[in-house]
Amino acid sequence: MSNQNSSTKILIAIILALILAALLCVAGFGLGFATGRWAASRTVEASALPRLVAPTDTPLQTAPAGMKTIPAPDNFDIFWEAVQHLQDGFAGPVPAGAELTTAAITGLQDAVGDCTTPASPIIQINPPRAPHKAPKDFDRYWKAVDEMYQRCGADMPSPDDLVYVTVNGIIDQLGDHYTILMPPHVAESFRISLDSSFEGIGAIVRPVDKERGTGVVIAHPYPGSPAEVAGLRPGDTVVAVDGTDVRDMSLDEAVLLIRGPAGSDVVLSVRRDQQAPYDVTVTRDRINIPILTSEIRPDNLLYIQLADFSPRATSEMRKALQGGLDAGVQGIILDLRGNPGGRLDVSIAVASLFIKDGLIVSESGNYNQEHKATGKALVTDLPLAVLVNGGSASASEIVAGAIQDHQRGVLIGEQTFGKGSVQSIYNLSNGSMLKVTVAHWYTPNGRLIDGDGLTPDIVVPFPDPSPDAPDVQLQAAVDYLLQKTNSP
Repeated sequence: MSNQNSSTKILIAIILALILAALLCVAGFGLGFATGRWAASRTVEASALPRLVAPTDTPLQTAPAGMKTIPAPDNFDIFWEAVQHLQDGFAGPVPAGAELTTAAITGLQDAVGDCTTPASPIIQINPPRAPHKAPKDFDRYWKAVDEMYQRCGADMPSPDDLVYVTVNGIIDQLGDHYTILMPPHVAESFRISLDSSFEGIGAIVRPVDKERGTGVVIAHPYPGSPAEVAGLRPGDTVVAVDGTDVRDMSLDEAVLLIRGPAGSDVVLSVRRDQQAPYDVTVTRDRINIPILTSEIRPDNLLYIQLADFSPRATSEMRKALQGGLDAGVQGIILDLRGNPGGRLDVSIAVASLFIKDGLIVSESGNYNQEHKATGKALVTDLPLAVLVNGGSASASEIVAGAIQDHQRGVLIGEQTFGKGSVQSIYNLSNGSMLKVTVAHWYTPNGRLIDGDGLTPDIVVPFPDPSPDAPDVQLQAAVDYLLQKTNSP
């Protein structure tokens, strides 16, 4: 009986254990179901959160009320193109890292100045992706852009013009006004000027302020040009062009205003000496630059005036010199007054017509190179006088400096311009052009041309630039050569 009771108790315990297990399973399933529903709801909420922005992404900005968010300028890539060319080529230190960012901001601030007119709506720019080599803090620039648009958007450059004022901020830190960035329309005008013909007034011009490269001074009107016909003279300062003040404008920008289609008029406000400015109307024309003019004078001297160092200059110089030799001239006057320069290789070839061998010019900077005579000398012994003035620049100074250092001839006239630097030209992807100073020129005796220029052996000022005044510098050259040829 006791065994039967024990079995009954064991059976009841088993049944109770099974019931308890079943209850625990049900409870566990319910808890798991509830937990799963809670977790699922959290997953949905998490997927609705914004994706974290990766370091290479362009951060999206939400514009507050009264603010318009616009995409980054399409042309800002040329900023990095220009910076790369400057860092690779400029003959001197170029800002980098945080200094680059600061210079970029400074360029923007200088362009805006003291602004007082906020824009409506205020513009905010989504910054473009910066290249790998960009300064780590370049986001400071875009923050400065947004702040300036909020403060004075109406006075800000357009988004597409931001790149030019920003690059100018970098260039300003270089202290070299020959290094410049030209927007596409200015670059096209410059390309045209490299040709020997264009439409305009027909005058060589130079900047009023050599250090800043600003303002316009007439250096030399071409004979028979609209500028000469209108009465413009060397030394005339152009104050305004068609009412636009050009005194603080870069020379390249001012030239763009002066040039125009043949047959059209341009009104130049001109200051001569200390007189009050007055207006001169010039009718533009197709200008075919006379590369070279020559004549054999009655005194048996060969006079050659060379206007520039474009590709034709060497062959025309050789032809004129050969003509003089065939005629039996006794001396040569090479007139480089008002010659703004041109190609380096042409200047070396021209100097080599007078210098048999040796160094013509050397470059020092990122490119260190010596340029020697080509060995194609034509006139190595006839007395030679070279006329120079403040308009003689660049390649003109290379030729004049080589002749002076080799004692091949004498320089007569006034101090030359002092433009002795080498520029490389970079065409950027949007049609802009960047000119970068990559080296400086030195004469054969090691004199730096840039800055002070060359001092003539015989200094002769030109006191009266009027067309009817006697050419005292030319007469000084004639007197010198006749004295040399008549000496026993």
